[in-house]
Order: sequence, then structure tokens, then C-alpha cells
Amino acid sequence: MPGFKYLFLCFSLFLSVEKAAAQTPKGPWSLDDCIVYALSHNAEVRQSALDLEASKALQAQAKMGLLPTSIINASHGNNSGRSIDPFTNQPIVQQFQTSNLGLNADLNLFSGLQVQNTIKQTSLALKASQQDLKQTHNTISLQVALAYLAVLQNEELLEIANRQVATAKSQLERAGKLVAAGSLAQSTLADLQVQAGNDELDRINAQNTLQNARLELQQLLNLPVTPDFQIQKINLTNAVTSNYDKTATDLYSIAEKTQPSIIGADLRVRSTQKGLQAARGTLYPSLGLFGYVGSNYSSAVPTRQFVADGSGTSTQEVVSPNQYVLINGTKQYITTLEERPNGGMQDFYYFDQLDFNLRKAFGVSLTIPILNSWQARTRISNAIIARKRAEFLAENTRIKLRQEIEQAYTNLLSAQTRHETAQAQAEATTVAYQAAQKRFENGSVHFVDLNLAKTNFDRAQSNLVRAKYDLVFRKKILDFYQDKPLTLHE
Repeated sequence: MPGFKYLFLCFSLFLSVEKAAAQTPKGPWSLDDCIVYALSHNAEVRQSALDLEASKALQAQAKMGLLPTSIINASHGNNSGRSIDPFTNQPIVQQFQTSNLGLNADLNLFSGLQVQNTIKQTSLALKASQQDLKQTHNTISLQVALAYLAVLQNEELLEIANRQVATAKSQLERAGKLVAAGSLAQSTLADLQVQAGNDELDRINAQNTLQNARLELQQLLNLPVTPDFQIQKINLTNAVTSNYDKTATDLYSIAEKTQPSIIGADLRVRSTQKGLQAARGTLYPSLGLFGYVGSNYSSAVPTRQFVADGSGTSTQEVVSPNQYVLINGTKQYITTLEERPNGGMQDFYYFDQLDFNLRKAFGVSLTIPILNSWQARTRISNAIIARKRAEFLAENTRIKLRQEIEQAYTNLLSAQTRHETAQAQAEATTVAYQAAQKRFENGSVHFVDLNLAKTNFDRAQSNLVRAKYDLVFRKKILDFYQDKPLTLHE
């Protein structure tokens, strides 16, 4: 048996590893791969899924309220001293054992529609929990998409830094040759070496920032951090150049109908309304059916006794042994006629007693509430407060959504302006840097002017990358409010 348990444990571990391997892509991770993996491994998604299971359990429990309730009770005890024989109801002084068995059943016919309204309340709450899970999915998907874009951005920034280092090394080689030929001062070579060191430091910083971005994405996926983690490259040209054809008002009109947070909030308002109706049902009378079957046993009852058969009575002659008359010296006992039930001596053991003592009852019950320490009124007041709180939450959710969309749309307009400016700046600094580089090689421009042109060029290239991804960020956020699939392929 221990060997079997060990084999079973190994087999289960193998299946879990195979399942994890099946969900993990073999090559670079795409955005879809990241989102799918996050939705099955993220802790927030799992917590929201558990909340949904709890709502399902509450709904199932509410539906079971339509079924009858039944209870089986059984007891067995030992009695000593002066007691009441449960079979004869006579006082006895002896030690005996008793057993009681019973089955109770109740069926609610009407109770102010409390059960029906509770079912509707939990059903709406379940739908709201489903929207909560969808909202969690959307939020995690957006976070993954933004983290994915952050990795792409930092990869491009690292490529720029690598090109800067390569350019600096090339300049150093040319400058070294010019110094050796006597065409360039040694101090200029030293300045180039300092600039090359600065470029190398920028490259290291860009590499560290990229590692942190990858770390954040892997942690968001709840994926063990590994240096081999790579994502797929994406062409964002169309995503950057395309204009957004929706206004903030248009976006809010769409989001109000599609966002799970709004739908869930409205469902909770309806759920609390049903809860209020269920609470008001406690003021109405309750009508139900009840039934009972039970029996009991006592060891004080003799195991044999006379039991009537129910067929009626018969006249029997009974001789009185203590009553007689003497006739001629002979005792003549007095006899009397008595009516006795027909029957005979029977065994009376445990199950015989239970069968003999079997009793049944059924009927209709009516309960009219009059005063129960104001509990019903308090429950109604709490239900009204819960409904108002849900209405306030729904209204506040709409206000928050509108403000977020307005802010996101304003950020998009600003990102578009920054991208246009950064693009123009990048084109201008490229031309200026190329011209300064040629003049420096011809000896007509000092290193300071070349270094200034290079610094402006490097800064402009980095600003363009940041502006490009910031613009894509803003567009993806607005797509999120329209409940569009998160994809980077336009």
C-alpha cells in the first residue's frame, strides 16, 4: 500500500507538470499567451472565481427552501429511582431503559413569498458575481497588456542604447586614428572616451529597466521568474498612426452598457430590491403542512402480556378463590360473569413495543406574527438601507467611470500631441546629428558641437519611443472601456 501511494503521488505530480507545460508556450510569449496564462493563475482571478462559487452555493440553498424539511430524532437512556413508565404512565421505582424514535416533516405553503423573493435575490446576486469575475478578467487583461507593452518599450530603448554604445565605439576608433595621425587633439579623444562611458552607463540602466519590466510581467502572470522569459515582437505602426474615432461622450455611452462593473452594480440594486420584498414577507402569516411518525420502548414492560385482538369482548365465568359459602360442610366458591376483550398472551419485545406504540399525526399549521421584539421591522429597515447603499454604489460607479474615461481621453489627446512633437524632433535631430558627424570627420566642427548634436539625437530617439508606447497605452485603455478584445494587432 505505501508503494501504491508513492506511485499515485508521482503520477499526480507528472500530470500537474504536464498540464503546466501544456499551458506554457514553447517559444516567445505572445500577448494572448500572457493573458490566457494570467487568467488561470492570477490570485485575484482565483479569488473572484471563489466568490462566484459562494454565490452559486447561496442560490442553490435558496432554491432548496421550496423543499420540505424533515428531521429524524432518536434517543436511548437508562433510568433509575422513581420514574414514570412511558408505556403505562404509572410511577415506578426501578431501573429500566427507554428509547424514543420519531420523524418530523414540515412543508411551507405560504410565508409572504419570502422564499421566492430570496431565490430571485440570490439569482441576481449570482449574475452580479459573474460580472465581477468578468471585470476582474478585464482588469487583469489590461494590466497584462500594459506590462507587455512596457517590456516592448524597454526593449526598444535598450536597442537605442546599444546603438549609441556602438556609435560611440566607432567614433573612438576613428578619433584614435586621427590622434595617431596628428589630426585630432588628445583631449578630444579623452572627451569621446568619457562620452562612451556615459553611453555604456545608459545602456546598463536601460538593461536593468528592461529586466524590471520583465519581472513585473512575470509576477503579474504568477509565473516563476526566469531569465529565459521572452515575448514576441509586435509592429505598432498602425496602432500609432491610426486616429481614434470616438469622443469621450461616445466612449461613456458604450461603456455604460458594456462595462461589467456597471452591469454588476445594477444587478445588485435589483437584488437588494428582492431582498427588501423578502424582508417584508415576514409581516405576513405563514401557512404550512406538518407530519409526525414516532414510537417508544420501555424495558419496564413485561416481555409477555395480554394483548386484545380488537375483535370485541366475550363473557367469561370467573371463580373468586376467597369468596365461598358452606353447603353441607362443603365450600361452594362464588362465580361471577365478566366481560373481557378477546385476545391472548403475546411476546412483547423491542420491535413489538415500537409497533404497538406507533403514533402518527399530520395537519395544517397557521402562524400569524403579532410582535416579535420588532425583529421584522428591523430586518425591513436594514433591507431598505442595503437597497439605498446599492443604489448609491451604482451611481458612484457611473460617476467614477465617466471621470476615468474623461481623464483617459484627455491623456490620449496629450499623448497624440507628444508623439507628433517627438516625431518631428526626432527627424530634425537626425538630420542635425548626421550633418555634425560629417563636419566633425572633416575637422570643421569641434567635439563639443558633435556631442551636443548626439545628445539631442539620443534624447529625441528615446522620447519618440516613449511617446509611441504612451500613445498605444492610452488607446488600449480606451479600448478597454469599450469592452474590446485586448490585442496589439491592428
